[in-house]
Amino acid sequence: MRVIALLCTPFVISSSSVQAADGKFSVNLGLDYSSGNYGSPTKTETWALPLSLKYRIDDWNLRLSTAWLRVQGNGSVTPEGDPINTPGSLATTEGMGDISARATYTLLDERTNWVGLDLSGKIKFGTASESKALGTGKNDYSLQAGIFKPIDNWTPFLDVGYKWKGDPNGIEYRNVWLGSVGTDVRITPTFSFGGSYDWQQAVTAISAPISEAMLYLNFHLNADSRLNLYAVGGFSDASPDWGSGLVFTYRY
Repeated sequence: MRVIALLCTPFVISSSSVQAADGKFSVNLGLDYSSGNYGSPTKTETWALPLSLKYRIDDWNLRLSTAWLRVQGNGSVTPEGDPINTPGSLATTEGMGDISARATYTLLDERTNWVGLDLSGKIKFGTASESKALGTGKNDYSLQAGIFKPIDNWTPFLDVGYKWKGDPNGIEYRNVWLGSVGTDVRITPTFSFGGSYDWQQAVTAISAPISEAMLYLNFHLNADSRLNLYAVGGFSDASPDWGSGLVFTYRY
């Protein structure tokens, strides 16, 4: 789901130079709201309480994520924007979302190389209820490469990936390419801002590609915690019209 993707792709570039010491845990807690029609005359509104746990050791980042969801809509799309049903009557459903596991390996450390390069593998387990339109009920698998270049207080980045989609009942999904481009700008040691544009191929022959942009503010509250505020705007029927939220991160 989109909110899990936000947790799995840090708002501030996750470079080696700003990571905690090896063997450090961190937890992310958030609140996310999105609203959109997704090609339907009926609006779908989603509230999410995401949770993500991360463990870093040496050049590896391991992350496990999920969210509690409350969705009001016609059941035609998942919170991620994937089509799953023909539109039905307006209803409100709630429950746990999919569980995602992600492993990221730092292939190039930006402190000793011209650029930083991370390689990631992710499994989205189809644990969310398909009958409640909270998920597809199938697993997705993806591989992704992220490259970034710190230039003083400015860090542009580019991510490219490929996703193998599991087919829900009655629908044949395509495997898709996806990508993200953006930048982070550090204003002070405790404050930065930035944004990104995210795109993904359409998952069916008649659906739209994901196309959306995000802006964020990042505040380091102290040595172990930070707060991210963000807003999202969509440009296609597979993306929400708009969304916003916050993520609190604590390291220990």
